[in-house]
Amino acid sequence: MSYTSNRDGSWQSSDTQEIEKRRRRAGEEKMLVRPAEKGHRSIFQDYLVTRSGETDALTYRVELRSLQQLHNTCSCPDFKKSFLGTCKHIEKVLSWVKPGRKKDSPKVELYISGQDAQPCIVLPEPCPEAVKVFLHKFLDLEGRLRRPLWNSLQVLLRDLENCRPEVKEQFRISAGIEDYIGEMLGKEHLQRVRRRFVGELRQQAGQSGFLRLPLYDYQIEGMLHLAFTGRAMLADEMGLGKTVQALAAAALMRRHFEVKTVLVVAPASLKTEWEEQIRKFTALPCEIVYGSKKTRLQLYRQSKAFFILSNYEQIIRDYEEINQTLQPDLVILDEAQRIKNWRTKTANRIKRLKSRFAFVLTGTPLENRIDELYSLVEFINPGIFGSLFRFNRRFYRFNEEGKVDGVQNLKQLHEEVSEIMLRRRKSEIADQLPERIENNYFVEMNKEQRERYDEYALTVARLYNLAKKRPLTPRESEQLQIALACMRMLCDSCYILDQEIKESPKIDELMLILEELWSSEPGRKVIIFSEWVRMLELVEERLQQRSCAYALHAGHVEQQKRREEINRFKNCPDCLVFLSSDSGGLGLNLQAASVVVNLDLPWNPARLEQRIARAWRKHQKNQVNVINLVSSNSIEHRMLGTLEFKQGLADVVLDALGDFEQFEQSDAKAAFMERLSQIMEGTLPAPQPSPLPKALEPAALLQQELTLDNPGLGSCSVLYDREGDKPPAVLAVGTPKAGEQLLKSLAKTHAGQIQPDRVCLLSPEQYQLLQQLAALGLISINDDKMTRVFEDATRQAPPPPERRLRLKKSRSLQELGERRLRMSRVLCDGDFLQESLPPAKDALLHSALALLLLSGTMPLEQAPEQFTALQLPELKKNCPVLSREQLMLLQLALHDCLEEPRLFLQECEGFLQTAAEYINKQALTS
Repeated sequence: MSYTSNRDGSWQSSDTQEIEKRRRRAGEEKMLVRPAEKGHRSIFQDYLVTRSGETDALTYRVELRSLQQLHNTCSCPDFKKSFLGTCKHIEKVLSWVKPGRKKDSPKVELYISGQDAQPCIVLPEPCPEAVKVFLHKFLDLEGRLRRPLWNSLQVLLRDLENCRPEVKEQFRISAGIEDYIGEMLGKEHLQRVRRRFVGELRQQAGQSGFLRLPLYDYQIEGMLHLAFTGRAMLADEMGLGKTVQALAAAALMRRHFEVKTVLVVAPASLKTEWEEQIRKFTALPCEIVYGSKKTRLQLYRQSKAFFILSNYEQIIRDYEEINQTLQPDLVILDEAQRIKNWRTKTANRIKRLKSRFAFVLTGTPLENRIDELYSLVEFINPGIFGSLFRFNRRFYRFNEEGKVDGVQNLKQLHEEVSEIMLRRRKSEIADQLPERIENNYFVEMNKEQRERYDEYALTVARLYNLAKKRPLTPRESEQLQIALACMRMLCDSCYILDQEIKESPKIDELMLILEELWSSEPGRKVIIFSEWVRMLELVEERLQQRSCAYALHAGHVEQQKRREEINRFKNCPDCLVFLSSDSGGLGLNLQAASVVVNLDLPWNPARLEQRIARAWRKHQKNQVNVINLVSSNSIEHRMLGTLEFKQGLADVVLDALGDFEQFEQSDAKAAFMERLSQIMEGTLPAPQPSPLPKALEPAALLQQELTLDNPGLGSCSVLYDREGDKPPAVLAVGTPKAGEQLLKSLAKTHAGQIQPDRVCLLSPEQYQLLQQLAALGLISINDDKMTRVFEDATRQAPPPPERRLRLKKSRSLQELGERRLRMSRVLCDGDFLQESLPPAKDALLHSALALLLLSGTMPLEQAPEQFTALQLPELKKNCPVLSREQLMLLQLALHDCLEEPRLFLQECEGFLQTAAEYINKQALTS
């Protein structure tokens, strides 16, 4: 660490030292102190404190109650999160007032304690008898508020409103009490809405009930986490749609929590992407903050949009006006790693934003130091970790000199941050992900780009207007094509046309994307396409500066060299980037890559698909992320709609997908003119929502229910009377215990149409007897008239519940092991090698216990809580998937023979992968 906390250079401090530090600052810093209200005779009143000599200094309110006890409060952030019971502003007031004979307030003081953030009551000495009688039922034997505090506080305040005036006037109620009540009521409301509507909301989001497009299951979970936590962090890996989850949560909160204004703070390059996503998924109005300070302030005052889209640099300058005029209900920080360094001006100003709700979105909440996570959590809820010095005490380890010597208590750190943070990796939700995810990143052109771009845009506009009046001559058509091509080149960089200018905002954005990608998935390979070889030259230069190995595939590269480059990219682990012009977009198989970055968009969607298909092929084992870098407010931006039109035409002609008539309305020339009109004149149209999925038939709903939670059935069929009005009849095969759950599922999916007397549940033996009778011709079974809703491969009842319990317990242990392994990997990658060993060992033993439960024969109720050397012989005997080396690894771990952390972690990863494959295989056969 480069910064210190104490004068002696140490980083560790006690509460006494911290209080002394604040007293020292109160004496050293110049502050203006004044009573909040005039006319008070007692010194025990409210004071306003402002630091002198600073133009943007904030004013804080100090409530003075005692000259000798830690009963005073302050509205500053330090007081609220330090839990010391004082701050420099309180100490300043204490040195400013002229003390009289009384050392404590003569009133009954009801306030929020600065030492535990809970309601607190202090009685004066002497206390009037009438007040004692009134408070009798609210206080315990030690004179404190009875627990639960929340109940006592609510009843006390209600009774106080209706008590005699001579009692009421003896009370002084802190402003913090009102804030506390508002916070508690808000939490209660969140939970009440969650209990009442969560099922409905889950279904709506999945079926596009209040959004234009449906969400994936994991995105629904993310939406609910953000909305019902209120102030929360979403830390999903890159490419999982954090933006969509956040705007969906905002739309939900607009319905249920009276959220009227949402301030989105994002990097400038992502504001247009937010606009696109909002228009794609919702019908809610949004407005981007642009222009001078005067223009921005006018927008804050007058905008009626639900989403206000700003960037970090604007917030640094405008946060005071935003708090005073815009007063957002919800603040969303996108790419929130911008505030991970708590010492920066950006972090300081962002944390001054005020709002009831807040979302923090980041794919990398922790990269180098754990205090990065502290800074993010501080924005959400400063009370979780308290002041930095308390965080340091709990989670850093210090040497004898008070210097940082490592980390500790990481399990507690994880547990505490999990209350507000939801993080998913792609590997955890792979079964829910589409094979391909596309994202558009919008990038602003620099001044030189824009000026040159506008010159060619004037030429295109002139020729376009001429074309509306008469056909263009061949020379005019050529001029139009050249001008359009130059506009597209300038969207990338001036360098393509003028090699004296090397700046490219797109490549700046590309480097940020690669940095974020590799911080979470270091070995992931990337293909980068550009139509222009000179654009690839600029990328080469940046990669060389970062010592990043790459392969190049372009028209000027010799054929033999191209083959060598392709093989190097496929086979060399260190070669992470494949640079390709469109000559590389045909015929190559580059499945080693799972990320495709398009620095520019081709006119033809077939060419775009050829690019993507280099990685997104039939046998690709990983999800493919496609990232398109698009210059904002440019021909590229409008080409997105053109590409969608062309791809739609290809879908109709080649795959019989979509609406034939829509593409038969006009000839090719008219279609081209319409697209050119969109590019030159049109505003960016909101994407059309996909058709809403039709409501599922009852049989399909029942199939989902039984597949998701099979109560013990081997098969289930329903006989529907399609022509008459007879209620359906059900034939099921399974265990007797399955009957009750089956009836519940039928009631849920068939709206009470099926009565119990219309349900027949047979054992496998009974069903086999019926089949034998039918084969002899003694009875007939109308299989052809029945709808087969559910059956397993063997038409047998599913395994007994005890087996399912084993599987469930094993999966739970395996998931816990995988979480511990991820923590170990983070520590190891951060060079905390020794600290990475304990969680890696925990992961190994949890996974071993999971295998023991699933492959062993001991009764489940006798299963051990943890894996020890005593269980090793049984695991060797009954688990067929572990190699000799893996069993040896387990034995070494049990005896703490752990030497090389990186090698041990690698071997643990192999062990857990073997266990996961075995558990999944068992689940498929169960």
